[in-house]
Amino acid sequence: MQENTFFMIKPDGVFRGLDQAVFDRVTQSGLKIIDQKKIALTSEQAEKLYRPHLGKPFYAGLIKFITSGPVIVTIISGNNAIKKLRDLMGATDPRKAVAGTIRGDLAEENVLTADKTIKNIVHGSDSPESAKREMAIFFKEGK
Repeated sequence: MQENTFFMIKPDGVFRGLDQAVFDRVTQSGLKIIDQKKIALTSEQAEKLYRPHLGKPFYAGLIKFITSGPVIVTIISGNNAIKKLRDLMGATDPRKAVAGTIRGDLAEENVLTADKTIKNIVHGSDSPESAKREMAIFFKEGK
């Protein structure tokens, strides 16, 4: 099934200059980058993006981390794009991500910030509903 999904390179990935390596992996997997832009997330955008995690112990640190530097937000399209991209990203905790995944191969040695937030390079929507909601935060009409 052809679908669009939201994908973001987080501040740690942008700071380390990993955007081309990450996007190469995405396109080599058969997915297509439909739109992208480099931005600094506002607190409001970060809170909307991570609203499902509101109230969890790591929420405040996540908001602080994701607004700490520029990110690259994208819309990715392809057959089963959400699952394919999630598989390509690897486990949320890079220390548990397998070789061959973005997080498994590109993680830095120390993946924790000072307040113990996990630096994991990328974010991708986990469902069609999340993709629609997340794309709308950054792109008009989900495009």
